Amino acid sequence: MNKKMNDLAIKQEIIIDASIEKVFRAITDADQLTQWFPDVTILDPKEGGDVQFTFVKDKSDKSDKHLHKLDKDYHVVGKITKIVPNKELSYTWKHKDIPDFPETIVSWQLERLDENKTKLILTHTGFMDKDKKEYDSHSEGWSWFIVRLQNYVTKEVVGK
Repeated sequence: MNKKMNDLAIKQEIIIDASIEKVFRAITDADQLTQWFPDVTILDPKEGGDVQFTFVKDKSDKSDKHLHKLDKDYHVVGKITKIVPNKELSYTWKHKDIPDFPETIVSWQLERLDENKTKLILTHTGFMDKDKKEYDSHSEGWSWFIVRLQNYVTKEVVGK
């Protein structure tokens, strides 16, 4: 059996009461990303652009941004593999601080449902059975962060 039946994929979907442009900016603009996702962000929004996210231990117990108190700083690195304005963002995702963490792919797909209503589908692929602990942790984390994204973009103060 050479099928990839052991691949584990996280897929989460949410409807956000905000324009597709506002949601896309929130997932591609480094300053906006730090409002709801990592503590430090480098994101060069072009194919081949660098992605670096840092989740800081010292900030994890001082804000409601993190799902859990962190035991150390976590650094994620990657490269943008696809970017289509107001439609899709995909990048590789590799934890520098977790031994044997596989290089995975995170994809954000956006669909305009109405002028101020967007369907967001997040997928995180590349986990195998041996990565079940990290898969479970990331699945829980993504559930937390997409709700934070929804809350962030639906605030009246967001947007320019």
